Amino acid sequence: MKLSVIVPVYNEEPNNLAQLVLRLKEVLSHNCPELDFEIIFIDDGSQNQTRVYLKELQAQHQEVRLVFLSRNFGEQAAIAAGLAHARGEAVINMDSDLQDPPEMLPQLLAFWKEGYDVVYTRQVSRHEPVSKTLPAYLFYRLLNSISDIHIPHDAGEFRLMSRRVVDTLNEMPEKTRFLRGLVPWVGFSTKELPFTREDRQSGQTSYTLKKLVKLAVDALISFSNAPLFLVSTLGVLVLLAVLVNVAYLILNPQSVAATSTSNFLLIELEAIAGIQILAVGIIAAYVAQLINEVRGRPTYIVAETFGFQKSANSFEADTASSKLTAGATEQNLFLKAN
Repeated sequence: MKLSVIVPVYNEEPNNLAQLVLRLKEVLSHNCPELDFEIIFIDDGSQNQTRVYLKELQAQHQEVRLVFLSRNFGEQAAIAAGLAHARGEAVINMDSDLQDPPEMLPQLLAFWKEGYDVVYTRQVSRHEPVSKTLPAYLFYRLLNSISDIHIPHDAGEFRLMSRRVVDTLNEMPEKTRFLRGLVPWVGFSTKELPFTREDRQSGQTSYTLKKLVKLAVDALISFSNAPLFLVSTLGVLVLLAVLVNVAYLILNPQSVAATSTSNFLLIELEAIAGIQILAVGIIAAYVAQLINEVRGRPTYIVAETFGFQKSANSFEADTASSKLTAGATEQNLFLKAN
């Protein structure tokens, strides 16, 4: 049996990368000696010496494979690149900062051997400030309340997927990817594994507030049309409020002063203007994502790969230095034909 471990990387501390490889090799060698495994690092356009450190790791460990993207495309795109390059019968995705404990891999694999296609981890405890955990807690509950599918609460990108789940994801043509929603959307048998997320070993997270907001917006747009209908609901409520106010003024002309009437009308006009601006903003977000899909640009572009050569002791995988996305081949053929 073959296992692929996908690790997206962006400006990561070299100590974290080295410790991750050592812990993965120790855990898998001792607990799953029957498994052939590969560790695929996807560098998402790091701006520091991360690529140099990764090349050193690849030279030291035959299990390490490297995929260097041409620039920073974001974590979801980096994971998509990893899925496209993974050759394992089971594929595990995890973070590079050691907050996802490698020691949990035997548990993930045990559930996979029982027949589960997806084993996702749910964070029951996180050693992080409330300012970060509370918004995430509220967001997932909001998303589930308006989404057509159930997206696991408090589940990150630390999960196991079977080969058929990975192949299905690779075949999906959409460019904007929110894997925490796409994996449940695909379906198949699923198992939850609770765990306590560890502290970051060293360095600072590269997940900025801007990236978190973008991820949240992509999730809402990709898995719910509720925001579009929310505007209509607000419009109806404001209209009802205006009608009630008008009826009150007609029935009680003497009890309301002229200044009060002006104030009421001003508030109503401001409310209507606010809803109109909100509607334009929501529609713009959906249109922007639609434009990105119609353009058909690849989710990511690979600059270089290392360690994918064929050998007796490694996975038989072709070098993919010019590979784009799972659906980019058809696009290239179209361009050549025209």
